[in-house]
Amino acid sequence: MEKYIWLFPIIFIFHDIEEIIGFGLWLQKNRKMLAEKYPFILKTYHDFSTEGLALAVFEELIVCIGFSALALYTNVECFMLLWLGAFVACILHFIVHIGQAIIIRSYIPALITSIICLPVSVWILFQCIVILGCPLIKIVLFSFIGIVAVLSNLKFAHLLMEKFTKRYMGDFK
Repeated sequence: MEKYIWLFPIIFIFHDIEEIIGFGLWLQKNRKMLAEKYPFILKTYHDFSTEGLALAVFEELIVCIGFSALALYTNVECFMLLWLGAFVACILHFIVHIGQAIIIRSYIPALITSIICLPVSVWILFQCIVILGCPLIKIVLFSFIGIVAVLSNLKFAHLLMEKFTKRYMGDFK
């Protein structure tokens, strides 16, 4: 299991770098289409800056590293399962991005790394499930807990991005 744990933050940052690099440009380029078809996206990202997104991703990376360090250095089953649950949330994140691209019928920033990371991550997930050897109910329970934790943190990260952008980037937008 130890050889897989640090792959989570590596996969996470590999994927999110694509988002940091491309999302602002993509948002500007597709503003008209988004206003017509998906106005909630513009509403969600009305206080967006690349710098704010980078800060939000950095905060999420710290949490990802925290989950990984707890799992690795404590070697306690519940922390290993919590790590697994957070990793499941990351895998679902890739699926969401692929689904978004299918719905929009266009490239979105994060699509390429989602396509690359999804099969590798699913393989890692199955390897870890076998290594842990836990009952399926524990895997499902901790996956749910991990998903809730990641979604809660995502809400916080978006708030952080918004606050940072309003406070420090207002003059530069």
